[in-house]
Amino acid sequence: MTTAQQILFEEGLSSLTFQNLAKKLDVRSQSLYNHFKNLDDLLGQVGTIFMNDLYQLVVEGLVGLSGKAAFKKYAEIAHDYFESQGRMVELVYDVHNFAHDSSFYQAMARVLDLLNKLVASVKLQRMHDDAYVQTLISSVLGFTLIEIMGFLPTDPKQRQREFEELLTLQLSEIQEQ
Repeated sequence: MTTAQQILFEEGLSSLTFQNLAKKLDVRSQSLYNHFKNLDDLLGQVGTIFMNDLYQLVVEGLVGLSGKAAFKKYAEIAHDYFESQGRMVELVYDVHNFAHDSSFYQAMARVLDLLNKLVASVKLQRMHDDAYVQTLISSVLGFTLIEIMGFLPTDPKQRQREFEELLTLQLSEIQEQ
C-alpha cells in the first residue's frame, strides 16, 4: 500500500499499474493478485485510506467551531491536506468509477456529509444548501488541482492570499447569526 501511495503521490493515477507497482516492489505482477482482486481494488483501498485520513483531520479540526469559522476551517484543512498529498488528489476525480457501496465512495461521502451538516447549521443568503456544498467543494478542489498543476503563482504567500480571497467569497454567502 505504501509503495502504491508513493507512486500516486509522485507520478499520478495513470502511473499506478500492477506492472509498475511490481517493478518497484521487485516482485512479479501476478503475485499482487494475492493481495488485490485487481487494480480497481487497489485504488479503492488507497482511496479509502486517503479519504479516511482527511475525514479524521476535519473532525479533529472542527471541534468547538461553528458558523463561518467551521466552514473556513473545513476548507483550509481540505486544501492543506490535498496540497500535501501531491498527485494523490487525482484519486478524488476517480471516485465516480466506484460503486456507491464501495468503501472508497462511502469514505468520500462521509467527508461530504460533514460539510452537509455544517450547511444545515447555518442560514445561507441566496443559495440552496446542495448548491453551496457543491460550490465550496468545487472551489477547494479546483483551486488545489490548478495549484498542483502549476498554473498558480509560484510564490506560496501569494497563493495563500488568493486561497484566502476565494474562501472570503465563499463565506460571504453565510448569514451572520
